[in-house]
Amino acid sequence: MSESPIRVLNDNGAYSWFMDERAIVHNDRLLVGSVRSSSKSYRFGDVEAGEIGACEVAVHDLKTGKSHVIPLHSPFEQDDHNGPSLHVLPDGRVIAIYSRHSVERRVFWRISQSEDLLTWGPIQSMETPGKDAPPCSGDNVTYSNPWQVSNGRLYNFFRCLHHQQNWMFSDDQGQHWQYGGMFLRGYQGYAPYFKYAPGPDDRFFFIGTEDHPRQFDNSVYAGFIQNENIYQSDGTLYRALSRTTEKSGDIWDMTCVYRGDADHVAWVVDLHVDPQGRPVCVFSTQRDGRGLPRGEAGFDHRYHYARWDGHCWIEHECAYAGTKLYSGEDDYTGLVAIDPQDINSIYISTNADPANGRPLISEADGKRHWEIFHGKTRDGGATWTWKPITQNSTTDNLRPIIPVWRNSQVALIWMQGSYPNHRGPWTTRIVASIFPRESGT
Repeated sequence: MSESPIRVLNDNGAYSWFMDERAIVHNDRLLVGSVRSSSKSYRFGDVEAGEIGACEVAVHDLKTGKSHVIPLHSPFEQDDHNGPSLHVLPDGRVIAIYSRHSVERRVFWRISQSEDLLTWGPIQSMETPGKDAPPCSGDNVTYSNPWQVSNGRLYNFFRCLHHQQNWMFSDDQGQHWQYGGMFLRGYQGYAPYFKYAPGPDDRFFFIGTEDHPRQFDNSVYAGFIQNENIYQSDGTLYRALSRTTEKSGDIWDMTCVYRGDADHVAWVVDLHVDPQGRPVCVFSTQRDGRGLPRGEAGFDHRYHYARWDGHCWIEHECAYAGTKLYSGEDDYTGLVAIDPQDINSIYISTNADPANGRPLISEADGKRHWEIFHGKTRDGGATWTWKPITQNSTTDNLRPIIPVWRNSQVALIWMQGSYPNHRGPWTTRIVASIFPRESGT
């Protein structure tokens, strides 16, 4: 795997991790959404491309190896939260949904218009409920997560009103949208954080935390949505989705996956579904922050892996995640991704040896860098073996993604370069390595 050539999908870009899917495979093309932090002067159709803050999608032809960068919206402010989520519609078109980061109440979308996914329809938008207030009041939008059910209704779960999770829906394949209501509430500090994954029988699984980990000593909770009802992990009905701006309930009423505390502050990272239709998740914990002011902790992170076995959540710490990604945010890590086609495989970004926590010092430049590792478990997550995907790098390798691809190959995507914070300026490029799946997976 480490010998597979790296393909550059976009010369500059970054993405946050609370919008999904950020990467998809469709029509023999790999699509990855991101936000630009460097100027590159060119035009694509009627949109000025290459501008700092542009919301973009890279389209990589898996047969020819050629990549194109399509500007969806240009420019926004420089912020990696402004990247798109991507969803394949039943007729084969792709919808990209995106927004600015808690600046306004508007959700934007565009729909592809050609089989090669290089031509996209006009920018459309919808204003979500709220009140006239200054930016970052808590009534503004970020993080879209589309999901479609068998009757054709298309949902989008996203953050808006009061910095809580809300939902909207479309009954005409994304052409027009309506506000649905507020989803589960988090703790009244900043905002709850959720990850979502579609499952069988029109189920939409979720995991979430009470708040941002800088505000609260988070635990991890789980459940699923089906027929616009909210359920515990074991299928016990909790309540119906709210059809108003009033909350559907509280995240801490859901099934507990992991009980956090001041020495184990959790943040959710990825969620998928196993072949039996049961959820599998990964999350990080900060281990060294008890009693310390913001900015003085974040030097010991761990990754955790948890599976629902049909009766309860079984959770294991699986790897050392290294240090915080940058100063000011003690809980940011390089992140971890589950292989959706092989839930016994994960890919992590860490600047520590995943097995023992020793710092990774590159032989190439003598500096500590984040590297990508492949982890494999054969006992449900209790023990792991690790193989390097990148090693002895001269730059950082961050935020791996494995898109759903029912193929004998794996498409591993990540950000490679310097990433100082979510507002940049970052020099990371979006890269991919495509390699055969290991036998027996």
